[in-house]
Amino acid sequence: MIHRELECKLRSLGLTGCYQGYSCLIYAALLVHQDPSTLEMPTKLLYPEVARQCHLTPGGVDQAIRTAIQVCCRCDLNRVAHLCGTTCLPTAQQFLTALVDSCIGRQR
Repeated sequence: MIHRELECKLRSLGLTGCYQGYSCLIYAALLVHQDPSTLEMPTKLLYPEVARQCHLTPGGVDQAIRTAIQVCCRCDLNRVAHLCGTTCLPTAQQFLTALVDSCIGRQR
């Protein structure tokens, strides 16, 4: 069920499936939902697993996620800022944490 919530949230932020970062963010958020500690060292724990699933390199995952976040910010910076609790471009960790938290909160 969280998968559908993640898709809806990303689409509401202006991100569509035509971006590689869309599937990377969904899979990364699912992994973070299962084990939040993966965000403590994303380049060592999270990105390699997402890279295997999405057929990218870990660096490609990082770039795809950053691009996806930038797309969301271009579409609706105020909404992203409110979601992440920031006033500027959020980090991948901030964005993933906020994304997962918002979807879990909706399920309760």
